[in-house]
Amino acid sequence: MTDADLKRVLLAQARARGEKPNPAALGKAAAGILATREIRTTLAAMTARGSEARYVAVDVTDSVALTTTLDGIRSEWGPVAAVVHGAGVLQDKLIVEKTPEQFNRVFDTKVGGLRALLDATAGDELKVLCLFSSVAARCGNPGQCDYAMANEVLNKVALSEARRRGPSCRVKAMGWGPWEGGMVTPQLKAHFASMGVPLIPLDVGARMLVDEFNSTQLTDIEMVLGGEPRPEALAPSSEAPGMVVEVVVDQQSHPYLQDHSVKGTPVVPVAFAIEWFSRAARAFKPELTLVGLEQIKVLRGISLRDFASGPKQIEVHCSQVSNGNGAVVALELKDASGALYYQATAQMSETRVPPALGAGIDLGLEAWGDRAVYDGKVLFHGPDFQMIHSIDGVSDHGMSAQMGGVVDAGWQDAWFTDPVAMDGGLQLAVLWCNHMLGGASLPTGIEAVRTFGDLPITGPLRGTLTGRRARDSRTVVDVVLHDASGTVVAELQGIENHLLPKA
Repeated sequence: MTDADLKRVLLAQARARGEKPNPAALGKAAAGILATREIRTTLAAMTARGSEARYVAVDVTDSVALTTTLDGIRSEWGPVAAVVHGAGVLQDKLIVEKTPEQFNRVFDTKVGGLRALLDATAGDELKVLCLFSSVAARCGNPGQCDYAMANEVLNKVALSEARRRGPSCRVKAMGWGPWEGGMVTPQLKAHFASMGVPLIPLDVGARMLVDEFNSTQLTDIEMVLGGEPRPEALAPSSEAPGMVVEVVVDQQSHPYLQDHSVKGTPVVPVAFAIEWFSRAARAFKPELTLVGLEQIKVLRGISLRDFASGPKQIEVHCSQVSNGNGAVVALELKDASGALYYQATAQMSETRVPPALGAGIDLGLEAWGDRAVYDGKVLFHGPDFQMIHSIDGVSDHGMSAQMGGVVDAGWQDAWFTDPVAMDGGLQLAVLWCNHMLGGASLPTGIEAVRTFGDLPITGPLRGTLTGRRARDSRTVVDVVLHDASGTVVAELQGIENHLLPKA
């Protein structure tokens, strides 16, 4: 019996009782009956294949009820080994029409439900943590601001949990496209068809899930699954005037910035501008790959004078300046008043490019000796920003050092680049400028920044600096970052430093 057939029967029964139900009530009643039938069919199929299964109706956001239910299951079947969080509801409306109650219901089912599940299984050694996210988290969808936000939270929690739990637990955030069932009503199906977004058949989706957990790609945590839509369906219009991404910085969100202070005032590092530009470019052109940032200009430093007492709002402004084979995106970093701090361009393409910098010349390094790296003058950085572990050597041609990355530093966030490693590379440029010109300096520009492979990197890194120029009050250098295997993970080309005026 189809949804329409069931509604006709329910309507006839209601009229026989002298009732006049509205279409919404009929739809809710029909959906409940169909869901119950699907549950019974699924349980029967699992039992027929030799599995034990139990269906319990519990509010996934009710931590107490959820914990009580799982305690009962554990007493019969033992510890919980896998969690699949697939709960979700829709209340599609444009932002201006959506009530706070509607937003909370959609958002809390996903995010509050995940929190309750993680709390209720905190004592279990999970082997699988699978979160059913949505393609809406990556691309958005009109009327689904709450649903997109909630699923993006799931994506980032999955990344954090994967790092925290390690290889003993397979963690996945699966950004499903629309299925031929579930929450996709006939009206939604027609909507997706008009957009060119294909639906996932139930058997195909089930196979995708199994294949993903049988895959040997353990580092693939966050992914989008489903048929490939027309590019224009989910990508921003090439005629879009631009996009603004807001970043809020304060002591709670970025506590480590206290160790990047000049005369007691925290200052945003250049490496953070690189991170924010990279994230914004990806969000602006999600259908393309970020090849790299070019012509990064430091116009003025961003001081956080109210770091301890209140947030600083920073905006990344994106606009497309060319297209064709890829795109070029102009980027600006401003504060809420419109003051301009940084500029750059992002090169976007359909594919990555290989590293450009080769092995370089023999630098003829000499021992660094017992000199302090962080002397409080040339490098002023506190413990959280002391990225350089040791220096292999230095010469008039360059220098080399052993460094750490953001994972080892313990900075919790879904980083796209590795600001710890990037800042370490920029610190090398400051040290070499001091070696050549005899004074403290700051970076004022970078010709290009490119990353390769998956960042951030766990484990030690090696930074190799090659000098290009050192005269008057200016140096220009290239820095290459390698992982423990010697693979190039990032390049910083043409880092320009200028000496600071002597006090």
